[in-house]
Amino acid sequence: MSAQTHRARVTILVLGDLGRSPRMLNHALAFAETGADVCLGGYRETPIDSAVRNHPRIRLYRLRTLPRAPQGVPRFWFLLVTLLRSICLLLESFWFLLIKTRRSDAVLVQNPPAVPTLFAGWLSARLRRCRFIIDWHNFGYTMLTPRLEPEHWVVRLAKRWERGLGRKADANLCVSRAMQRVLRADFGVADPVVLYDRPREILQTVPIRARSALAQIVLARAGLTLPNDAALVVCPTSWGADEDMELLFDGLQLWDSAASSLHLMVLITGRGPLREAFEQRLSASSWRRTCVRTAFLDPGDYRELLCAAHFGISLHRSSSGVDLPMKIMDLFGARTPVCALDYAACLTEQIQPGHTALTFRTSPELAQRIDELLVGFPGDPRVLDRMQQNIEAAYPENWQEVWQRAAGTILRL
Repeated sequence: MSAQTHRARVTILVLGDLGRSPRMLNHALAFAETGADVCLGGYRETPIDSAVRNHPRIRLYRLRTLPRAPQGVPRFWFLLVTLLRSICLLLESFWFLLIKTRRSDAVLVQNPPAVPTLFAGWLSARLRRCRFIIDWHNFGYTMLTPRLEPEHWVVRLAKRWERGLGRKADANLCVSRAMQRVLRADFGVADPVVLYDRPREILQTVPIRARSALAQIVLARAGLTLPNDAALVVCPTSWGADEDMELLFDGLQLWDSAASSLHLMVLITGRGPLREAFEQRLSASSWRRTCVRTAFLDPGDYRELLCAAHFGISLHRSSSGVDLPMKIMDLFGARTPVCALDYAACLTEQIQPGHTALTFRTSPELAQRIDELLVGFPGDPRVLDRMQQNIEAAYPENWQEVWQRAAGTILRL
């Protein structure tokens, strides 16, 4: 059928907050920019970028947010609440995929959560005779291990569920070559395609020496002030279990206690379950050279903050060891150097240690890396300058360009 008589349609299911699912928003934009009509369903807990919200070919659907089992509940109640929640989400997913939206050419789902997303996406696609596509961000079964032992029967069952439905997909995307190897060898997925995260847009490069002035303007909108001659550090986080906030607190405390005239302002962005506990611990601390604040910014202000920060800190710790943090790519899109937690070998697929980022594994190493980044700051920030130039040379492409080259063939409808 010719392009003149048929406009492609794609349905995207995200059983998560759309505002905190940048990769899936990027998929929606990429499809829409190639001429497809997009139905995008997910939770609406935080603001969605205006580029997606206002796009004429993207239609948003709100799915009901259901509470998770609280932290610290007995294992039996955790499993019971999770089961009941999954059943409700399955019905909600079918309502979106089979009733609320028209038949599409493809159903694209985000994994995890694997339950019930994969089954809902697969069955809906088969009933409507369209393609079923999985975008693997991580493995759902590994995300159960903070609550359950790796050999627990529920974890083993979840892995079999994920493996079986992964094989049924018509196409599989994943975020790293390490994940691609696991999908091939352990899951039996024939041809997973690596689609690396890249920033949606390459933002205007602000030289390191000019960032303090911009930071004053950006922070003023949030009611904050950058202390004189302080470096602004942004730490993007979802305040979840996959980010090591304890390591950050201890590392900053060590750095603050050292003899130096340098000062830091650390702005931790985002919302999530661990934020309140961290703020309570922070309120009881007393530091000489470090000012730590938390804030939630809308997408436009967040991008400006990335351009104003002197460097960023990534605390992502993968449950599987094979996924990559999108937040680093957001920082690179603003040409902002990064200090990243080194959680697995696959991180080198995204960064070049010592060239585009510095890495750390412990709190003392974090304190040391901060000192290394701030050599010559503020008058001659030569390490940050050099790293910014390296980032600019290493990451010239945005998401749309990488999407077209790496995934356009299998996603073209």
